[in-house]
Amino acid sequence: MTALLTAEFRKVLSLRYWWILGIAPLLVGLFCGALTLPVARQLELGFGDGFAEAVAAAVGISLSLSLVFLFAAIFGAVATGSEFAHRTIVTTFLTARGRDRVVGVKFATVAVIGLLYCIVTEVAAAATLVLFGGGFDGADLGSVAKVMGIGLFCALMWSLIGAGLGLLTRSTAGSVLAICAWVPFGELMVSVVLHGLGLGAIASYLPAQVTWYVLFSAVSMPEDVTLEMTWPAAPLLLVLWTVVLGGLGWWRARTADVV
Repeated sequence: MTALLTAEFRKVLSLRYWWILGIAPLLVGLFCGALTLPVARQLELGFGDGFAEAVAAAVGISLSLSLVFLFAAIFGAVATGSEFAHRTIVTTFLTARGRDRVVGVKFATVAVIGLLYCIVTEVAAAATLVLFGGGFDGADLGSVAKVMGIGLFCALMWSLIGAGLGLLTRSTAGSVLAICAWVPFGELMVSVVLHGLGLGAIASYLPAQVTWYVLFSAVSMPEDVTLEMTWPAAPLLLVLWTVVLGGLGWWRARTADVV
């Protein structure tokens, strides 16, 4: 198992896509951290104490995290789907003791890289928040740290979702296009349609919206803001999405014929 895990990491790290996909969220994290806290502090006089730090956590870090989740999912899809696209999956299965080991190692590798994306981006965003914003007091630091901790959980879930889609579709292009179309646009359109049909409650169960509920339901919100889903329902539902999509990908990888 250790040899298989080492081989998988070497396979991934020998290609460029693993670090290329991490550039975009890192740059967004740097710019968001550098801009949001100073700008928000200029507006704090009209909104009250704590406004700037709340905006920094909600926008400065959360915006960069949204790209982390997207690109972690894309990496997962590329890492698992590329073997089918390049027809190397047969060799991989033949050199391992069973398909379950191969799939398990792929999920583990994807999870580690997805967490790495999140850690690097969060550190960059937090460093620029401190550098350009003058730092946080104890309460503000706790709020930002909570968002960052939850970000790691969400990045892990989305990397596994992407890996599951890659195994399920057996297509790098198909799974990547599905993720890129669904997360920014598709889910929004489906949500609008559901609200138009009077089924808006169903929209809150969609994976991208659930992810935002996981992030924002764990931090202090204004009294007039009511979230449709809070803890622990939100993270449990995100785990359910991960189990379903990852499980379907795992099932197809271990049962379907490969050529």
